[in-house]
Amino acid sequence: MNTVRKPTWLTYLGALPFLYALAVAAYGFFDLNAVLGTELRFARFKSYMVAHTYGAVIVAFLAGIQWGVSLNQPTDQQYFIISNVLALMAWFSLFAFASLMGMLLITVAFLLALWVDRHAHQQGMIPTWFWRLRLRITVLVVTTLVGLMLLNQ
Repeated sequence: MNTVRKPTWLTYLGALPFLYALAVAAYGFFDLNAVLGTELRFARFKSYMVAHTYGAVIVAFLAGIQWGVSLNQPTDQQYFIISNVLALMAWFSLFAFASLMGMLLITVAFLLALWVDRHAHQQGMIPTWFWRLRLRITVLVVTTLVGLMLLNQ
């Protein structure tokens, strides 16, 4: 695989936990017995847990990317700050674990990370292929999170 295809595939595979959580929320439960031969059944509430905890991890991962961008731009310190803001948003969202407020905060964090990446792309700090990937995956993830919030009301 070339240097663009591998991160693209890994990024979309990384969206599977969000899609799984949405499937659980939509169908009430998702029995993994038929798929994996186990007796794992997740109720709707657990779909919030899956999406929220995984979302917090991914937002922290995106904060790490922001930090990495900062390392290449020593005169532009705002990326160091925003990376910490993103990580703290993910952490604070867990105080409202698996609630509407927590899900809203993690959704806002995804959108903030996208906004920062847009700025970084405009400044030539991240490549176009990465910006486009970030845009597509954020739309997918945010749509999934909004769907979860609507289904869990």
